[in-house]
Amino acid sequence: MATLEGGRISSRQFLALLVLTRLLAALIDAPTISGTSAEHDAWIAVIISTVMAVPWVLFLVHLSSMYPGMTIIQYSQVILGPYLGRLVGLMFVVFFLQQSAYTVRIGANAYTTTIMPETPQWVFIGLLTFLSANAARSGIEVLARSSSVSFAISLVLLVLLLVLPFNVMDFGNLFPVMARGWQPVQEATLLSFAIYGELLVMAMLVPYLAEPREAGRYIIYTLLLSGLLFTLFTMVVALVFGPFVSALIMPALSLGRIIHYPLVLERLEVIPLIAWTLSAGVKQCLFLWAAMLGIAQLFELSDLQGLAYPVGALIGVLSEWFFSDVVDASDFMTVQRFGTISFFVTVATPLFLYAMTFVRRLIQRATGKGR
Repeated sequence: MATLEGGRISSRQFLALLVLTRLLAALIDAPTISGTSAEHDAWIAVIISTVMAVPWVLFLVHLSSMYPGMTIIQYSQVILGPYLGRLVGLMFVVFFLQQSAYTVRIGANAYTTTIMPETPQWVFIGLLTFLSANAARSGIEVLARSSSVSFAISLVLLVLLLVLPFNVMDFGNLFPVMARGWQPVQEATLLSFAIYGELLVMAMLVPYLAEPREAGRYIIYTLLLSGLLFTLFTMVVALVFGPFVSALIMPALSLGRIIHYPLVLERLEVIPLIAWTLSAGVKQCLFLWAAMLGIAQLFELSDLQGLAYPVGALIGVLSEWFFSDVVDASDFMTVQRFGTISFFVTVATPLFLYAMTFVRRLIQRATGKGR
């Protein structure tokens, strides 16, 4: 049983945490647009990848239900033994650290791009990691409560971002559909599915759900809502920017800048900036907390809070080490790089754990040690 973290979260807080985690991909740099040549067909890729993610997330929930009260770090050791299990658990921890490092890197770049271009990025990296570590130190219950508020605000801001540029939308920009064939859409689909791999963090959250049986239902709600919002976002970006979609680095920022209603509303970069702050903050805190919990469970530590600031500092260093600049961070989000990592860590490894569960049970039955 998980004892390091005594908090409990509701199913709605579970949904809010995971939707915000997925939405950051759209709000910061929308890799399914900028990382591929799908251009105005990216919305098709998002829909297909969302459908593909449904059986995957249900599988993860089922795997967690086979080991109630345990995180994926813990039941990896039960399935594979203390040595190989710890090695697999360490791989998951590194994945959580990498995701948090990526988040803080592009989040800091969002600030230097929009409001403080003369400020060194390390200032924002240090500030973001300190605040995230401080929040993660408070535990998952506090983080989940704050995510509910952040989710509501981010949802309103995203809707505004999608609606306000209506006067500059050209629906002809969505045609012709798949003008370059299936290949670009396929690449974008694989990348979008790889980004859904971030939802592996739910395997750290399920043991702390007040109603674990509702995990499957709410993870489907998460997929449907985030898939809908991401699809609408990619469509709006295509409607507004047309053939220039592939050249955008931060589509949300570009949308905010293009909003123009004379004497009423102009250059509303503040909308995506606030949404970035909220969603990036929640995502970084969540993955930092998951890394902290994973490390504590791997090494059988008795204290979780003491890891917050050291892990936060490590994430700050990794954000500079992994990604030299925003271009490097964007280049990382490709099928060949992040797609390969995500598939191995979030799909292949859980499948291996599931297969080994049955092998372990067969061995137990053959030796008379199991039912």
